[in-house]
Amino acid sequence: MAALLSALAVGAAPAVTAQATTPMVRSGMAIEVEDTIVTSARCTLGAALSRTKAITAGHCGDVGQAVFDPTGVRIGTISANRITRRLDIAVIRLAPRSRVVVDTVNWTSGFWQGQQVTKRGVTTGFGRGVITDPRPTVRTAQGFSFAPPFLIQQATVSVRSTLVSESGDSGAGVRDAGGRVVGILSAGSGSDTLVAPVSALPANLR
Repeated sequence: MAALLSALAVGAAPAVTAQATTPMVRSGMAIEVEDTIVTSARCTLGAALSRTKAITAGHCGDVGQAVFDPTGVRIGTISANRITRRLDIAVIRLAPRSRVVVDTVNWTSGFWQGQQVTKRGVTTGFGRGVITDPRPTVRTAQGFSFAPPFLIQQATVSVRSTLVSESGDSGAGVRDAGGRVVGILSAGSGSDTLVAPVSALPANLR
């Protein structure tokens, strides 16, 4: 059975607030990407790579779309997306005025069966799990949106875990036992969750 995309919590588009506000950017925070004038996709910010870049799940938005915090403050713009290259990771170019809590990322880590991992998603919060299939494999996930194309299907490279995920958790950073980000939560159904390896993100996008 195909995994379900974990990002497709859809609500009212964020109201744009005064841009004089200085946004705080940190992993685990809720982010919203406008789908249409009246709807937005709600996801989780996975990791802040630097003061200028962050990452989330690729299916959360397209290149050029604005990214907002839950109060409607714009925190950046999606500048790259690897989902068409079978990697469910998007890069966010952060607004210059942002206050950023930068994460530690392990770009060279592989996965192994039984490896302990954690995540913090905006829907299910903090959770622990283990890697059940560490082989980076092309797997298919499906989901629904209130904006076209409505039925979303993606085939991307992932590893499998027992992390619990629900709608809105997509994009959450998956961390190793040392607290380093090693993956991005891609899709899931209950305690069967797929993780996109950050090691596959090209160096020029990090």
